[in-house]
Amino acid sequence: MTRTASRRARQSLLQAGALCVAAVYVLPLLFVLTTALASSGQALGSITPSGFRPANFMDALHSAAFGRMFLNSAIVTLGSTAIQVVLACMAGYALARISFRGREGFFLLLIAVLVVPPEVTLVPLFVLAQHAPLASGNDLFGQGGIGLLNTLPGLMFPHIASALSIFLMRQFYIGMPEELADAARIDGATEWTVLWRIFTPLAWPAVVTVAIFAFQSVWNDFLWPLVMTKSNDVQTVQLGLTVFFQQNTTQWSLLMASVIVISIPVVVLFLLGQRTFQDGVAAGAVKE
Repeated sequence: MTRTASRRARQSLLQAGALCVAAVYVLPLLFVLTTALASSGQALGSITPSGFRPANFMDALHSAAFGRMFLNSAIVTLGSTAIQVVLACMAGYALARISFRGREGFFLLLIAVLVVPPEVTLVPLFVLAQHAPLASGNDLFGQGGIGLLNTLPGLMFPHIASALSIFLMRQFYIGMPEELADAARIDGATEWTVLWRIFTPLAWPAVVTVAIFAFQSVWNDFLWPLVMTKSNDVQTVQLGLTVFFQQNTTQWSLLMASVIVISIPVVVLFLLGQRTFQDGVAAGAVKE
């Protein structure tokens, strides 16, 4: 009886702790929702039946060119995600399965890149984008024009490769049996065939994990589009939120309504790939 009571007490404490942790995440979301539904002039986070106003969502979408911004974000996000997944698969496979001089050193450099804050690389990336050869008036040496500045390819530029994505794919590939590759090579398969037709289908959880990470990173990016764009024609949805910040006031209800709408694609993507995502993270974490 004593052991049973002690076990129940521990379980109760764990459940209480879990509820506290859940509250830390739920309360801010509740604050956003109540503010989004509040009437103009109400206090932040407060809502009453008289102040319930779902029309805030439509008003928010009509306050700026969100249609064009959603299209820009979709093009940049989907394009960057696709390229990043392909490059991560190739680089991860090379680091895991192909022997070449300097492989271990390159892998250590990759690990070091993971701890570099994105703000550190902002200026070098901007200079590289501005002097991209043969882009927007630039010559072969990257002079004379604006390069990739204020363009959709320029917004994709820093997201086409990711050290984290390469690391995750490498961790997954390295745990696969070499016998599969040997059997394929005996049948005449090339390294490309082994990568795309043997290993990558087996690494589908890792591919989905990389895609989800890449998608949310690009979709939620604010700093790079802020630096890169000048025209409304190429701005993304994150920059559209700034329309609600005015000189003397902030339209909090419309801002929070926009935040909820913008968050929907990431939430839906995660819900669709949740099980595969969990399998990929768990499998990648235990590989040596």
